[in-house]
Amino acid sequence: MVGDVYEFRFMRWEVAKTFWRNGEQWARLKCLTKRKKPWDVPMTFLTLMEKTRKVS
Repeated sequence: MVGDVYEFRFMRWEVAKTFWRNGEQWARLKCLTKRKKPWDVPMTFLTLMEKTRKVS
């Protein structure tokens, strides 16, 4: 999972690390397109978007 690249909000985001929060696994995304703040999303979100928005 770490190193995967997704396209959201017209930008490319790379999974920098995964971690657990309140019993659920989350991923920290870093933006590859612009200088944006890291974005924390639940892993369930990435699995739903994996089919349509995964770049690599």
